[in-house]
Amino acid sequence: MQRHPGKVTGRRMPDEPITHLFLDCEWADVLASELVSIALVSLDGEHLFYAERERLPVDSTPWVAAVVYPLLQRGRYVMTDEGMSLALRTFLASVERPQICYDFGADRMLCQYVIDGFEVPEPLGPAPVDLTWRLLTDTSSAVEQWWKAHPDARGQRHHALADAQALRGAWRSLNETTPRIGS
Repeated sequence: MQRHPGKVTGRRMPDEPITHLFLDCEWADVLASELVSIALVSLDGEHLFYAERERLPVDSTPWVAAVVYPLLQRGRYVMTDEGMSLALRTFLASVERPQICYDFGADRMLCQYVIDGFEVPEPLGPAPVDLTWRLLTDTSSAVEQWWKAHPDARGQRHHALADAQALRGAWRSLNETTPRIGS
């Protein structure tokens, strides 16, 4: 962004650091079109976003009803579609140059759907500035290694936040000079 005393305009400068955010979504249907929950976690673990839809799809697959729904936290994480969109847009505005890293196209599609306000023509909250997307390929083996290294977390597998943390750990193990599956 061009910086002026008391005023911020334009786009961020390209030398400002990127904040890698690792994404996972859970959905209720075989088409991956009915969002259940969404999570983003930054590489440094300092920025977390987690939300669940207020109205869960009633026509979920039996697997989702048996595996995903029991993992939901509800309570303070439950949001209306409008509230979730506003919260996510506000979260993304709070991080420097967000880059959302994902390993499955449906995750990106659902996240973009939330950013766009679901079905609302003009969603509330700040539009993301300098948001970029990064498809992570060849991470499935490293994700499996992360789950093996974290037996205490395995019971949360298919919880969006736990899965986002697993993706983050896999990426770290693949991109740091000293591999650390246990991170």
